[in-house]
Amino acid sequence: MIGGDVLGLILVYAYVVGMVIITDRSRFLRDRSFHRKFIHVMIGNIALFWWVFDTNYVMSLLAAVPFIPLLFIFSKYGGKREKDDSKLIGDLKGSVLSTASHDGHKLGLVYYAISWALLAFFAFNDLVIASVGIVCMAYGDGMGGLVGKTFGKRKIHGNKTLEGTLAVFIFAALAIFLMINYYNLLYSMGLYGTRSIPLTITALTAVGLSAYVAVVELYTPGEYDNLVIPLSTALIMFMAGI
Repeated sequence: MIGGDVLGLILVYAYVVGMVIITDRSRFLRDRSFHRKFIHVMIGNIALFWWVFDTNYVMSLLAAVPFIPLLFIFSKYGGKREKDDSKLIGDLKGSVLSTASHDGHKLGLVYYAISWALLAFFAFNDLVIASVGIVCMAYGDGMGGLVGKTFGKRKIHGNKTLEGTLAVFIFAALAIFLMINYYNLLYSMGLYGTRSIPLTITALTAVGLSAYVAVVELYTPGEYDNLVIPLSTALIMFMAGI
């Protein structure tokens, strides 16, 4: 029988590779420069199955940390190919991860991976709060960026729009509500967890945290929201005893 750590590693790497392949082959995503946000959003779904891991060090050090230097390399060599580029550098620049890193904040995906690694290690015993932190970032910030870029007209701070900020709030609230109830289901099935969070508390948490996330995303400069949002929302849930 496959152990939880082995199964978790297989699931994580298979899922990430699958998402990269889908993104790379989708002209719709690349032609509209949606590929970065698509990866950003979809990688958040790892929170649906990372509970299968048995140990925090495997989940953090083997499933999350390896992506930090990898994404750093892609972000460093992002951009258009130059005539004097070596074949290796040219291939790096032509990859979907490189263009995804270059089209947005260059270190955004790197910080995203750092948040994953920290939450996987330090919040391993309560993946509910870790998962909430991740989906706030994945769906709130990810969908907010897409909506703001596509439909945003009313600028309220820098290049951020009212439409994008409202989308952050709405999608973060939905993601939090659904994720907590998903882990409630896992608990009821005896698969993971030590408690079930009441529906009223879940709803209040979703509304309160999503409002916080919308404000933080609006005022946090550059790519730093990929660190601030997931880590701080998980910490808020921990401090509140939810």
